[in-house]
Amino acid sequence: MEDDLFKKIETEYRKLDRRWLHYHFRLTQFAVFLMFFLECAIGFIIYKTGNITTSLNVYLMKFLIIPTLFNTLLLVIESLGLKSRRLSQKGKIYLVSLMLLFISFNIFTVHGTFSSLFFIFTFPILLTAIYADYTLITLTGVLAIIGILVSELFLHWDLDKPTVWSDGLRLSNFIISLFILVSSYFVGVIIIYFEKAKKTAAWEKEYERYNLLQKIQIDELTGTYNRSALRGAIREMESDSSGSVYVYVMVDIDNFKRLNDTYGHPVGDIYLKELCRIMKQNCGDAAVFRYGGDEFSLLFKNSPVEDIVRCCETIQEDFASLDLEGAVDSSVTLSFGVARYEPGMKPSQLIKNSDEALYKSKEVKNRITVFKNSLLLAMV
Repeated sequence: MEDDLFKKIETEYRKLDRRWLHYHFRLTQFAVFLMFFLECAIGFIIYKTGNITTSLNVYLMKFLIIPTLFNTLLLVIESLGLKSRRLSQKGKIYLVSLMLLFISFNIFTVHGTFSSLFFIFTFPILLTAIYADYTLITLTGVLAIIGILVSELFLHWDLDKPTVWSDGLRLSNFIISLFILVSSYFVGVIIIYFEKAKKTAAWEKEYERYNLLQKIQIDELTGTYNRSALRGAIREMESDSSGSVYVYVMVDIDNFKRLNDTYGHPVGDIYLKELCRIMKQNCGDAAVFRYGGDEFSLLFKNSPVEDIVRCCETIQEDFASLDLEGAVDSSVTLSFGVARYEPGMKPSQLIKNSDEALYKSKEVKNRITVFKNSLLLAMV
């Protein structure tokens, strides 16, 4: 049960990561389109003011066409990766994060004249913090620092761009940019640390709530669900609009009072526990409930009635073959009442139908009765 809870929580976290992954990709697209339009606007302004130091064709090729084609290629790779069934969700997260980093590197390299553009590297770093992955944010941070070092020290896409050694101000800006990138990385790591702490606290609270709920819904003696849990399962059945078929089965131990009177209640408790073990062992995904005393119920979902009847027969056989030293009573058998839930039927009617079928079985004992068409009771 604890594993099921953990899986449910992990599934919810993955859903949130998928949602953020979608927005992350959209932000990357927006950044590419925004830079394209800004390039056009800047080019138009520079052209009108006569500040272009090279021919218009060279300017368009270096600062508009090639950078845009490179960014578009990265977007295509990103889009194909997100659609790929071979790539895991984690792989897609890494892909989108690194593509945004490469786009930032492209923009910074092309427009290195504007030293303040180093801030563009902080976005890929901080946006990855949402995924709470130390490896990813470290990889992004290291590559961002390498990117700014390579761009500033070795690449000269814009020939008008001054080098970091040209004056003290440019060198100071370069050092400050490295400091801010490192700081951004540590800020992201701190965010991840507290996000993980919040998740851990939320998990502990959910686990406590889950355990409390289990205690409330579990029968202490048999370990099966109790009547309170049955009410919850019935409500879920009523609200299920998926077209699933439900079958409700009531189970009663024949001559149980005589067993208790003859051998004592401790032996009766052993029979109850053994019956629950047998039902859980043979009923697959069906939920087992203790209805009260020596009466139990089973709720099957999307199982044919014929299969359910065979399951009940197997339970009867296993129960009859119990080997309890000094407490074997062949008159202690099982009776079953089986009823199918019809859409729109009131839960009280479903239980009544199953109870009527059980009553018919109890008249003979050790029988399985299927309630049909509100009139016919078929004995098995």
